[in-house]
Amino acid sequence: MSGHSIGFRLTAWYFSVLAAGLAIFSVVAWFAMRTSLYYAVDDELRDRVRGVASFMNLQTASLSIPEIRDEFREHSVLGPGGDLFQVCDEQGQWLYRSVPLESNNVAIQLPRQLSKPRFETMEVERHLLRFYSQTIVNAGKIYTVQVAALMDEGLEALARFRAMLLWAAPLLLIAASAGGYWLATRALAPVDEVSLAAQRISIESLTERLHVPHTGDQLQRLTETLNAMFSRLEASVQRMKQFTADASHELRAPISLIRTTAEVAVQRSRPAEEYLQALNEILQETERTTQVIDSLMLLARADSGTAGLERSPTDARSVAGEAIEQGEKLAHQKGVGFAATLPDHPVVILADGDALRRALLILIDNAVKYTPAGGCVNVELEGQNGFVIASVRDTGIGIAPQDLARIFDRFWRADKVRSREAGGTGLGLSIAEWIVAMHEGSIEVESELGKGSVFRVRVPGAPSRQLD
Repeated sequence: MSGHSIGFRLTAWYFSVLAAGLAIFSVVAWFAMRTSLYYAVDDELRDRVRGVASFMNLQTASLSIPEIRDEFREHSVLGPGGDLFQVCDEQGQWLYRSVPLESNNVAIQLPRQLSKPRFETMEVERHLLRFYSQTIVNAGKIYTVQVAALMDEGLEALARFRAMLLWAAPLLLIAASAGGYWLATRALAPVDEVSLAAQRISIESLTERLHVPHTGDQLQRLTETLNAMFSRLEASVQRMKQFTADASHELRAPISLIRTTAEVAVQRSRPAEEYLQALNEILQETERTTQVIDSLMLLARADSGTAGLERSPTDARSVAGEAIEQGEKLAHQKGVGFAATLPDHPVVILADGDALRRALLILIDNAVKYTPAGGCVNVELEGQNGFVIASVRDTGIGIAPQDLARIFDRFWRADKVRSREAGGTGLGLSIAEWIVAMHEGSIEVESELGKGSVFRVRVPGAPSRQLD
């Protein structure tokens, strides 16, 4: 059944459940009607026995047996139930016996043999009779009274009811299943429309969206979920295209420069100093290209989920100290003032020390690059409300408000010319953001054009005893 449509499977389940329900209902209804029939007949037979007992108490006290038989014969004609009963005493002498019962010699139990009232069903002259036997006491004598009722009409009605169930139940089942299949097909038709519309959306048409029916049901939620998925796919594809284009552009420039430098160097014979200068330029561009490729490889592994970090209890002061030591050298080379503030006590975090040092050094390096000579870069580390916060503050050129949302995009630079001259690739902040995210932390930015920027790295702290 797994290869069939949902509508077919729903109809099959509906058919199975309805068939079981109808079968149970039919069996229960038939037995209920049969029980009701026998209950009504049995109740009537009890009333007839009580009528015979009352008649004997009133009419037979001083009569002879022939007179009693005449009275019974008259009573059987006038009384309810017709002439279908017989009465005998303890010695088996018949007080009265209906002609149909006598002619068929229907047996009756003597009073001493009948310990309690008894119902039984027997066939007499091709008619099914329901018998009821009971002992009674009259004038100190014990008698057995046996009455009978024809069951033919009741059983015929029961047979007709059973035949109606056998014919009506399948017809009802088929009609209900056909209606169920029609309803299921109609209910699932919008899903087929959504499926066809989704199939028309390809990688070239990710801007298209499905029509959302405002029905407030699962169909609306399904359509909204698919549209949200298409939006995410569109954003991912756009980032991929932009990333590919930017990566090609970033790699094309150094490779073109390396090729141009090499072509110029080999066009004619030159002094050894010019060859050495050309080789130095090629080496610098090769190192820059290697840096870009390493960064791209790291981000690609991060996107695929294969790049992981090994976190262990680490003193954040040592991590920040190493980054500060390297950042201070960069600042002195450029003539930028540098200051750092570290706490006196251990600040424990669960971290990959090398990765977190790299993220902090990226922020310090950016601060130094975009701070003019004579400016200042300040690094501060502190613990606050269960978090460890590292702040990198500079007095550089700042970031425009409209650019703040894009500074962590790959290959994005507010001033591409100046960034390229400073040696930037536009990947540093993306790598730093990924490293901090892998530490369950975040990076916050505050900046103002012409006044500088503040980058704050916030990561969860850990109990000091873990460091031991």
